[in-house]
Amino acid sequence: MLKVSITLAKCKHRNKIIKLKVNKMQKKLRFIPTLFLSLLFISSYSFAANIKTGSTPDEQQPVNITADSLKVSEKEGKSTYKGNVVVIQGSLTLKGDVIHISHPNNQLTEVIATGKPANFKRFSQVDQAWLTGKANKIEYHAQNKTVLLIGHAQVEQPGKHIITGPKLFYDIANQTLQAQSTETEKKRISVTFNPAPTESTDATK
Repeated sequence: MLKVSITLAKCKHRNKIIKLKVNKMQKKLRFIPTLFLSLLFISSYSFAANIKTGSTPDEQQPVNITADSLKVSEKEGKSTYKGNVVVIQGSLTLKGDVIHISHPNNQLTEVIATGKPANFKRFSQVDQAWLTGKANKIEYHAQNKTVLLIGHAQVEQPGKHIITGPKLFYDIANQTLQAQSTETEKKRISVTFNPAPTESTDATK
């Protein structure tokens, strides 16, 4: 099966650069001429270091994408990825069966992921912990720094809280979360808070 890997990054020159990786058996496939074939190597060490130090904001880091198939329209600045799609930008990871990405001028602005379910996770510098979420549809808006989860949505911070509902809106910049129902899904919102651990006391003393 064809496996595609894309890297989107800012370029100092006017020419747009999109890197594409294909398996050796698929080298004969012809893609859009403006795409450059390359191998993408992601260092897990440097990735972890970026998360820990928080030296570079997620939205300023390269966007790494893997998928089984790809369709790109450079004119519109949009691309569609299908099959086990994974999008990584800094500490933010989005996964889905199908993901649509808007990247005018090679700058990521919007990611729409659908799946059964689609998933996301992000490391919170404020809480120094991972925040995970899943839903039938997840929309990530890079400029506004927001994540919208629609359809059987759930957001969880392991060990702290779990929030479920038809529609969840996560504001990354302000560290806020809103929950509401939709016209097609009238289920109530559910929130579970885990109490903070307390030091046990010796009752015999």
